[in-house]
Amino acid sequence: MLEINGISVRYGKNKRKAVDGANLSIERGKVAIVGPNGCGKTTLIKAIVGLAPVESGNILLFGKDIKNITNELRVSTNLSDVYRLMRMSTSDTIKLYSEIKGIDADVVMKMMANFELEDTLDKMLYELSTGQQKLVCNLLCIATGSKMILLDEPFENIDQMRRIKLTNMLVDYESEILLNTHEFDILGKLKGWSLYFMLEGKLFGKFEANDVRNLFINRGISPNNLSVMETSYGTFSITRGEGEVSISAARNFNSLLNEVT
Repeated sequence: MLEINGISVRYGKNKRKAVDGANLSIERGKVAIVGPNGCGKTTLIKAIVGLAPVESGNILLFGKDIKNITNELRVSTNLSDVYRLMRMSTSDTIKLYSEIKGIDADVVMKMMANFELEDTLDKMLYELSTGQQKLVCNLLCIATGSKMILLDEPFENIDQMRRIKLTNMLVDYESEILLNTHEFDILGKLKGWSLYFMLEGKLFGKFEANDVRNLFINRGISPNNLSVMETSYGTFSITRGEGEVSISAARNFNSLLNEVT
């Protein structure tokens, strides 16, 4: 369904590699990618939907190279870039994308009510708070029932009550999901999901997301490691059962790096 083969993406004047030789395959199932801010998670999703230029490698979606795909409606994302193409209210945006995706707009409206977002309907997306905008884009993405869902930091700036609702929705979702985040607290609830870590544009894994409470990160190469991560910060290894720093004990990947370094 989704196959990423050694892709690299460069950005900026210095052409820094935002994604560096990433490999990932999702045939059936759900995948979470966890990494610090700026590690390339968002760029990876942008590359999949054609919003970031792929320098090398390729991406296959439903067996076709994305370079040769147009009008593919089986994929949805929560990237706000997709929903801010035209100046229109949140309500009109919902109606437009519901029509494009061939779904009943009332389905999205009911989700909006469930998340107490009715007061956003008459506003432009850019007028919403960061958390509101994230939630609206999440719901526009999820409500489509697409076969492949691509979620960039879906829990960012969202209060605890709505985080729980959103998590339950994703756990019960029947299609394939690729989700990236810099937070750890959600992972223990993602039973059956695969887990990858991302640092400096490189993917490391795979692990089991709900096994994160048993995973540790260590400086250097530890015996019986599950994975070794070579980075500019140094060399780290992931172990199970014991190690230097418990991954699940950290609030997010940024604080984890601070602890282990």
